[in-house]
Amino acid sequence: MADRPTRRHDRHEGDGPRKGEPASRPRGLARGVRIVFEDPDILVVDKPCGMLSAYVGKPRGEGYEGDDLFSLVKRHVRSQAKGRTRQRQPVYVVHRLDREVSGLMVFAKSDRAMHWLKEDLRARRVQRHYHAVVEGELPITGAGSSGTIQSYLRENEKGVVESVPAPATTSRREGESSDVKVAVTHWRCVLAGRGHSLLQIRLETGRKNQIRVHMKEMGHPICGDRRYGSSEDPAGRVCLHAGEISFAHGFTGQSIRLKSPIPREFFRIVGAGRDDVSAVEGKEPERVVQPAPVARESGWDHVASWYDNLIEEGKSDHFERVIIPGALRLTGPREGQRILDVACGQGAFCRVLAGQGARVTGIDISPRLIEAARRGAGRDGDRSRFEVVDARELEHAVLSGGAFDCVTCLMALMNIEPLAPVFHGIRSKLAPGGKFVCVILHPAFRAPGQTSWAWDAPARTAERPGSARPRQGRPDRGKLASEKDRQYRRVDGYLSPAEHKIVMNPGAASSGAEAITTTTYHRPLQTYMRLLADAGFVLEALEEWPSARQSQPGPRAAEENRARREIPMFLALRAVHRGNP
Repeated sequence: MADRPTRRHDRHEGDGPRKGEPASRPRGLARGVRIVFEDPDILVVDKPCGMLSAYVGKPRGEGYEGDDLFSLVKRHVRSQAKGRTRQRQPVYVVHRLDREVSGLMVFAKSDRAMHWLKEDLRARRVQRHYHAVVEGELPITGAGSSGTIQSYLRENEKGVVESVPAPATTSRREGESSDVKVAVTHWRCVLAGRGHSLLQIRLETGRKNQIRVHMKEMGHPICGDRRYGSSEDPAGRVCLHAGEISFAHGFTGQSIRLKSPIPREFFRIVGAGRDDVSAVEGKEPERVVQPAPVARESGWDHVASWYDNLIEEGKSDHFERVIIPGALRLTGPREGQRILDVACGQGAFCRVLAGQGARVTGIDISPRLIEAARRGAGRDGDRSRFEVVDARELEHAVLSGGAFDCVTCLMALMNIEPLAPVFHGIRSKLAPGGKFVCVILHPAFRAPGQTSWAWDAPARTAERPGSARPRQGRPDRGKLASEKDRQYRRVDGYLSPAEHKIVMNPGAASSGAEAITTTTYHRPLQTYMRLLADAGFVLEALEEWPSARQSQPGPRAAEENRARREIPMFLALRAVHRGNP
């Protein structure tokens, strides 16, 4: 994408029709900044290393515009406006790059563009790929050539971002003010040599200094990044470059995919030849599915005994009365069918499937739960086998017997992060046309820490002498409920990803016992749909299941039962392996 004379018929990747659409070629803005894409709503520029993205606040007085990239972009955009609208022309920073990082940055030129771009970033519909040169040589293929790093990041008092243990707070939503935020980075090695490696990196979250911190913690800091552990500087810069961004235009529907060339010094550092350079530059970004075990939870081993007793003693009425019957209906097991149950726990559903004649393999990250599953196999043990496998590493796991006809996962996806490797791993184990059935808590109505029951009750006309008038929404519990009283589900958050620590034994914990906790990850429904599509699935069925519980007789029982029947507790999906994603 070097500057060159441009003929009228030349096109730039991502351009649409000429009239009212993006510029047809990159062009200079100032100080080595090139415009890669521009239309009435958005502007994408190629930022050089060493330039500040934007000043925070107004360091030199109201209205100051300096030599930071944001100031240059504002001057450019407003120079195109006419008359009195020039100073009122809005310009917004959609995302930032560190001063030491080069590559593509997006700006919004209208309020409506800022809104949809921010929403797409939050919903992770915008794909961003980086290239980095790191210290040390990594393999290009096979084990250790790719991975996913997940940790919690916090900026310390010195302004340095670092990973910290998972916080013990009960709930956080993305976008809330919090010192600690989850960060997920996917990486793959594409070239290696001379003691260095060139990595392709995809962000799932966009935290401050995220890539730099994660590369340091992986033991391969980015060259030139002395702030985050680098001991050498072969290019006189931090070797990190934002090389590609993809998104759908909010007002034309056009798929936009823009690239910035990888800096030539990156190839020089790893000793790449001309053929290597051409191969990497022409290569599509690859999917990363092998997670690296960095700062993540180890599963449910710490709650295995409690969970085993809960299911085996019949205390989970939802599992017996709602989840198993519904999952059987969607799965349709038959004699000889090969079924894989992911995150199988102590194997309760595996035993049900085996009882229907299916040949079942159950996997779980917890050795204690797998041990319990093997003990409980009983007379159907010849149809069942159980293995300790992390669902995030399923694609690389060796399971005997070939491809499966069906994969199930009941009430476990909410406890796994990241989820993309799980879906890709499931697809890799399915025969073409095979089905994937999963059940989760309904993300719209049953998000822990974000939804709750409440009452909409009119004020009473008759009051007890000396009593205060009940407030709206809080009827007097000592009186019979009015026919107009309604119970509803309050939703405080939905679109933002969130995580919540759940105490699995609240009764015992309140009596002084040690609290047994797990982490539940909330994702909106669109995230599940996107991840399924990315992994090569087509959604075939969607069902919403209410709770089967009934209230004890009382003045509110009828209304509580009505609300429970109307507002679903579980969401079940059946997707089909469509072939190559």
